[in-house]
Amino acid sequence: MKPRVDQVLVWLEQGRAVVQVEYFDHLGRLCRERFYRPTREVGQALEEVAGVLAQRGMQGRPRVRRKQGTRLLSAPELEQRFWAGLNR
Repeated sequence: MKPRVDQVLVWLEQGRAVVQVEYFDHLGRLCRERFYRPTREVGQALEEVAGVLAQRGMQGRPRVRRKQGTRLLSAPELEQRFWAGLNR
């Protein structure tokens, strides 16, 4: 079984983008990992993280949501950017 990305959350924290990725590993276990990117541009951060995950052999078309306070907002434009980077 190949690792599969399930969900991605993105938000700004202390002037930088944080990307949290939830994925199922090769054994089917749900895992969570955070990436801190030195940019305020969340789209760019998502593309960078997607590239890292693609190099690890991960795949999928996960839901991508933007976190604002305690709310999670749907972000179709960010979703497309992440998918493009992951499925190259």
